[in-house]
Amino acid sequence: MNPSKTCHSLLFKELAFLVLLIVPMLVWAAQGEQEKKEKENPPPSKPQVEQRKQPQVQQQQPRTERPQPQYQQPKAQPQYQQAKPQYQQPKQQPQYQQPREQPQYQQPKAQPQYQQPKVQPQYQQPKAQPQYQQPKQQPQYQQPKQQPQYQQPREQPQYQQANPQYQQPKQQPQFQQPGQQPQFQRQGQQPARTLTPAESQQHIQDLNRNRGTMTGINRIPLPQGQVSVRPNGSRTIVASGGRQYQVRSNGTIARVSLSGGRTATFRPNGGFATVHAGGMQITHGLRGERQIVTVRPDQSRVVSMGVHRGYVERPYMVRGGRTYVQRTYIVNNVTYVHVYRSYYYRGVPYYSYVPPFYFHPGFYFWAYNPWRVHVYYRWPWFVSPSPWYLYWGPYFAPAPYYPSAAFWLTDFLLANSLQAAYEAGREAQANADAQANAYQPPPETYQPPPPEAQGTSQITPEMKEAIAEEVSRQLAAEQQQSTSPAAPPPAPSGAEAAPAALDPAQRLFVVSSNLTLSSTDGQACELTPGDLITRLDDTPDNNNRVRVSVSSSKGNDCRVGSTLMAQVSDLQDMQNHLREQMDSGLKTLADNSGQGSLPTVPDTGTSAGEVPLPTPDASAANTLQAQQQAANQTETQIQQEVAQEGQNYQ
Repeated sequence: MNPSKTCHSLLFKELAFLVLLIVPMLVWAAQGEQEKKEKENPPPSKPQVEQRKQPQVQQQQPRTERPQPQYQQPKAQPQYQQAKPQYQQPKQQPQYQQPREQPQYQQPKAQPQYQQPKVQPQYQQPKAQPQYQQPKQQPQYQQPKQQPQYQQPREQPQYQQANPQYQQPKQQPQFQQPGQQPQFQRQGQQPARTLTPAESQQHIQDLNRNRGTMTGINRIPLPQGQVSVRPNGSRTIVASGGRQYQVRSNGTIARVSLSGGRTATFRPNGGFATVHAGGMQITHGLRGERQIVTVRPDQSRVVSMGVHRGYVERPYMVRGGRTYVQRTYIVNNVTYVHVYRSYYYRGVPYYSYVPPFYFHPGFYFWAYNPWRVHVYYRWPWFVSPSPWYLYWGPYFAPAPYYPSAAFWLTDFLLANSLQAAYEAGREAQANADAQANAYQPPPETYQPPPPEAQGTSQITPEMKEAIAEEVSRQLAAEQQQSTSPAAPPPAPSGAEAAPAALDPAQRLFVVSSNLTLSSTDGQACELTPGDLITRLDDTPDNNNRVRVSVSSSKGNDCRVGSTLMAQVSDLQDMQNHLREQMDSGLKTLADNSGQGSLPTVPDTGTSAGEVPLPTPDASAANTLQAQQQAANQTETQIQQEVAQEGQNYQ
């Protein structure tokens, strides 16, 4: 409707209403004035009126009758009654009144309801669903089930585990009906295909043609057997006696399963990655270092972290509802023992370091508070440079002076960690070179390759300050425990205490052993003692892992800034190592109080800890040596059995 016409019609209606309202009011006012005049000028007395009644009546009747029509005419108001239709015509125009009701039917207001189809393009996109067209490959996983019986069901779980996300779209057979399946089959998306005996024999011959140019276990020819080819190009060979070989697409051996439940995985260069045999688990790092863990029937554990380092763990005692274990360490022919309190968190065992004794509270107060003057201390390995310090000089440098014991303990911790990294590097490189020679121990004069300068990120003063803050926090905690050294009360039944490594107040960790970790994108890299990582998560995932970021690293270690997934148990080991080194450094300060450039300690007295320190296991050294020999024998047997299969093929 035209807005101008609407405005005019409304104006006319308002004028008509005003006229109808004002005119009667004027009439009433005129009548009121007439009545007042009649009251003010009453008619003459009755006799006088009677004497001239006839003439006056005859004269006055027309006078009284003449003005009455004048005043009665407004009452009748023919003129205004005729004008009323003119102003009432808008009232008779329902056509103009209907537009007033039209806002309810105005299409713009109804458009939001019709604007919903505008959202339909979002629902039309799933009709095309290029993203869901990929899962169309899944019915093809089911179709090959109709192929020959050579397809063993054991291959199917591998694809279900590898592609759990694609299992849900299996409920969409309607989108899989269009004839696009042959295209996906050509892309190699179907499950493993089992070859016929003739095809298997020819396939193995092709794989064995160039094996002489490979290294490690890959030089051994593959045995004859039934071959299954996966879509990604990898193969599985089922040989005689139930032996299975998993071969990568490039022909290198990835995994071997032998009799007795023994399994071994190999890296692409032909070296061992992991070995499982009985109660023994062997893990090889990316650089050749080897860790051996054996769980024995008496609940004891034997852990070797190289040729010259390891420990034997045994149950110790139960006190106050808490279980304690003892570990006898052998490091470079030096024996010492530590006690740990064991507990479970989310079904995983953890161990917390228990100090053997506590210093008096005044000693801790002196340790974490600033000293009166700065101490200029010259470390022995700095005055007469040790090989490890010359090697890691680009990465670590001691502070020129120390304002408190916390900063001195920080350099004490880092120095010992880097020395362990140097010794572990010697053994790791030698083990990698000696895998083909019965794993002979490394010579004493062996030197690892120099670190890459471009890959080394030096520890900054800010990082040392963060470590010193954590040391101060641990000193304050031990000071509080020193006032009541008895064992703490047991945890409530059914309650699980989170490991100290998940404490939100502690973020920065010093790596204490060689670790092979995977990044969030699946790439593996290695950390060595002395590297610094920062924990990003406070709650572990279903695999008891948290995200960590590399703050500082050496040489070929994981690059700075990379995000990795680390086990909470590994972080707890780092936290235990920090406390162990802190207590060792405090003992060094107490034993050398006032000597050289070290300040004088006010009070070096001690009190007993939660539990007494046990006697070291006298057989620990022999036990670790026997474990090394058993691991060498196990790996040698696996190599020989794989080689025997290859010789039988030839």
